Amino acid sequence: MNDKTDVLTKKTSGPLPAPKPAPAGPGSYLVEVNLKPDFTDAEGSAAQWLLHCAGLASNAVRVGRLYDLRGPLNLGHVHTAVRELLCDCVTQEFRICPSAGAAPHNGCLWRVEVWLKATVTDTVGESVREALRDLGLPDVSVRCGVSYHITSKCGRNQLDKAVARSLANPIIHHFSLHEAH
Repeated sequence: MNDKTDVLTKKTSGPLPAPKPAPAGPGSYLVEVNLKPDFTDAEGSAAQWLLHCAGLASNAVRVGRLYDLRGPLNLGHVHTAVRELLCDCVTQEFRICPSAGAAPHNGCLWRVEVWLKATVTDTVGESVREALRDLGLPDVSVRCGVSYHITSKCGRNQLDKAVARSLANPIIHHFSLHEAH
């Protein structure tokens, strides 16, 4: 076997833990951009279908974009980046996510974060980094991810298996599951 097939045939004991969100404070921010609730989420519908094909029944799925910004930034810089680059304020809304875990919601609403592994080049993150510099903002490190807000009465193990089969590629991604509020 060559190195490529070794990687593809290696069994893992489950998904790797996702990177911890950037801690709140100067220089480190996790921004989430979502469609406003009154807009149809086509990506969410596609994700719901993929989860269905993986054996998970869900009532709804909403998809968001995650931007982990780290460097010499302040909150004003982040708001400029969001308004000028990361968010279409007509159809989207954003929030700067807290670093604390979400409160339980009786297993009905789940938040899944999917990130590229640290060893995989984040080309979207590099593009965002260049665009932020073009806006005159400080040079920062940017990693991009995807969030899924899944409404489903399921257990953590069932969701974990469905996400690993449908929304994340275990070769290049790691993901985390949280009960959302």
